[in-house]
Amino acid sequence: MKKMILLSFLVLFIPAIVCGQDKVEAPVWNMGDKWKLTEDVTIMVVKADESSYAVKYLTAGGESILIFEKSSVNRLYIMDKDKRIPYEGRNKRLFNFPLDIGKSWKDKFISKGALKEYTYLETFTVLGWEDIVVQAGKFKTVKIEYKQANADEPAKEGKLWYWYSPDVKYMVKCQYGKGDYWDAIYDWELTSFELKK
Repeated sequence: MKKMILLSFLVLFIPAIVCGQDKVEAPVWNMGDKWKLTEDVTIMVVKADESSYAVKYLTAGGESILIFEKSSVNRLYIMDKDKRIPYEGRNKRLFNFPLDIGKSWKDKFISKGALKEYTYLETFTVLGWEDIVVQAGKFKTVKIEYKQANADEPAKEGKLWYWYSPDVKYMVKCQYGKGDYWDAIYDWELTSFELKK
């Protein structure tokens, strides 16, 4: 009888324990956390409060500050001087924590061209764990697949992949899929990082 009770316990609770190990919670960023990417891109946390992070992006084209929600690390706003403007661009919900293997979510964004607006559909899927090597080192990462399609031509889509490292608290690599969907390939990887305590 004791063996049956133990077996029942294992059948019910072991899968939950194993599945729980695949869940990745939102990182805690601190002021001064910094990530450098190829193409001379620097990303740095410049402010944190109870509910959000302000993150500065420095690129060859200039700088911008985005506001991220703490609980999900989704993009909420882009700063225009001291004014918060709702973020409506691509990858608004790229992180979307917590991450579970197999989790999938959809979003959309609008891009304004010279003559018309284009609506793009986005699909994100957490594929699984993968060890990868980038310029900043070797990391255990969660691989996320991103698909994008124009709402007017949903059958034609582009794919790319992101690798997120819980140890780095950020994406360590992005790789674009080959094909004719993307105008250009913007692959990048982490070159260095600094995390404050």
